[in-house]
Amino acid sequence: MRRVKLFNEPNQGSELTKALIAIDSFKQSFTSLAAGEIVAQQFVQAGIPSTAVAIADGGEGTVAAFLHNKAGGEKIVRPVHDPYGKFVQAEFGWYPAEKLAIIETAAASGIQFVQPAATYQLASSQGTGELLRAAIELGAQRVIVGLGGSGTVDAGVGLLAALGARFLDAAGQQIAQPLAHLAEIDAIDTESVMTKDVTLLSASDVTSPLTGENGAVQLFGPQKGLTGSAAVELEQQFTQLAQRLDPQQQGQVAGDGAAGGIGFALRLIGSQVHSGFDLIAQVCQFEQLVQAADVVITGEGQIDAQSLQGKVPVKIAQIAQRQHKPCLAFVGNQVGDLAAFQAHGLTSIFPIVDHVTTLQQALVDGKMNLARTAKRVAAVLAI
Repeated sequence: MRRVKLFNEPNQGSELTKALIAIDSFKQSFTSLAAGEIVAQQFVQAGIPSTAVAIADGGEGTVAAFLHNKAGGEKIVRPVHDPYGKFVQAEFGWYPAEKLAIIETAAASGIQFVQPAATYQLASSQGTGELLRAAIELGAQRVIVGLGGSGTVDAGVGLLAALGARFLDAAGQQIAQPLAHLAEIDAIDTESVMTKDVTLLSASDVTSPLTGENGAVQLFGPQKGLTGSAAVELEQQFTQLAQRLDPQQQGQVAGDGAAGGIGFALRLIGSQVHSGFDLIAQVCQFEQLVQAADVVITGEGQIDAQSLQGKVPVKIAQIAQRQHKPCLAFVGNQVGDLAAFQAHGLTSIFPIVDHVTTLQQALVDGKMNLARTAKRVAAVLAI
């Protein structure tokens, strides 16, 4: 059974415009669920019945979206290591009746932990592996791992080690600290990895390979502080690692580069890649919700050229376009001409910052700015 939040204006007829609200999180400002509730409140006050769903694509907010849209789940919190070895409290979703766990890499290995002064050798995905381990120890038989919002670029070596994988050198000896000695890794022993009897799904809308100009290092490394000679060296090490551990595909399968290469590591232990957005859309029966609506409202923190590669607002807009429904986007910032986004199904875009301000202040005022913009748009829709 799907679980959505329905806002109905009392004493109104069925002829009123009905809105479906599915807004991605505005990173560092507010969640998808919070965004939906803010917009719905303004729409209801204008007399527009609204349905809000939490949405995500495998990144930050994936666990919350599942728990909001799919009944029967609960939040589990466990102490795990952040990318630099400090203990943090990270959560995952748990559906005991189905023995299903929902994990997101952002919880333990997220970009929010990135320390610009730290070198890439110190940023490990170990914590995500520990979350996976905790879910399996709880009894999980299926685990969906959301790959997005990560702050690590370690090809998932830390994750695999946390699950029991042994990394060997050319002499067949175990490497005690594999992340610090990537160049020495010659083989991997997965005999003791605890995911053997577990079905793994990698939820990601990133199709990048592990290496190359669109890979984990070159495309996504800079936003995690990985540049210059360190990036060149790591790219070489990843290339060598892929040749040795994955001689047939060599890390070139779509999705291998997701979450700093965690996609690659999960594939090595049998995980199948699925669109994160599609998984959540299926859970909340999104196509049917669009069909029942008159207008679809989406959005994200910044809409730009990367959004056109399949990020949440564009995927939602394409569904709306197929069903001949207008789709409006509320965004923190728009980069690019409206026509480019209209070609992908968006009817119009409404940046929520309407005055000169700093980025930090815009993040602080995000909810207020969104509410004010939603109120203006609602006034037009209610005419």
